[in-house]
Amino acid sequence: MTDRALNFREIVASIRNDEESTAESTTIVTATGTDPVDVCQAVYRRLGEHTDHADCEFYMSLNTRREMERGLVKRGPEAASLDFLERQIRTDVSMPDETVLFMEPDAVTLGGTITGSSPIGVGTISSEEHATAQER
Repeated sequence: MTDRALNFREIVASIRNDEESTAESTTIVTATGTDPVDVCQAVYRRLGEHTDHADCEFYMSLNTRREMERGLVKRGPEAASLDFLERQIRTDVSMPDETVLFMEPDAVTLGGTITGSSPIGVGTISSEEHATAQER
């Protein structure tokens, strides 16, 4: 990443548009759930089926990261064994609260274009649970 401003809302929209198109320029794996921890873990595992994700990082909003951290605390010592936690977690104010991305930093250009160089994981946190967590 660079120090230039990123608009993750546009990047997420671009990824979702590519996912829905018939062109298969890159592999996009998805996961949906109500718990950010479970969603991150599912995206991590599904992307691992397609590539070595050693260079991949998570991207999420600060609100989602806080919600995930609360979920990890609730899990107690069990959380230490979650393998996805070894990855870098980056937050950005422009990331939608209901979306988690797991990808290599160069998988998407600053303008939101998918490079096709590596698979991308997209996690969606259901709005019902996420809205309830935001109220706490």
